Amino acid sequence: MSNLTQNLVNPNTQPLVIGEFSIRQDDDGRYCLNDLHKASGDDKKHFPAYFLRNQQTKDLIEEIERYANSHIGQNINSANLQSAVKIINGGNSRGTYVVKELVYSYAMWISAKFHLQVIRAYDSMV
Repeated sequence: MSNLTQNLVNPNTQPLVIGEFSIRQDDDGRYCLNDLHKASGDDKKHFPAYFLRNQQTKDLIEEIERYANSHIGQNINSANLQSAVKIINGGNSRGTYVVKELVYSYAMWISAKFHLQVIRAYDSMV
């Protein structure tokens, strides 16, 4: 997705750029882990699915969603449930999309160097 397309999808946000990679976002502003994986070097041992299977990641997702949903005044069965992870299986937006906190956690899981790159890229975007 080009930067222009990115901004049309989410006009209130700038794209997160790491090196030569522009990290796509979904309509809710979540970032694409598949794009982050490519930006990190595309090492097979760092597939997003492996990260999401990690118990510490599962615990973090649960905590993020619990916090988000307690702050929108809805119960857990509500249709307005805020999800930290969204998987899109078809079309041009195919990928696994996650909230910013999981972007940081994924980068930290890969390496200290990549974690620092993500922090600096996000800081320069904001």
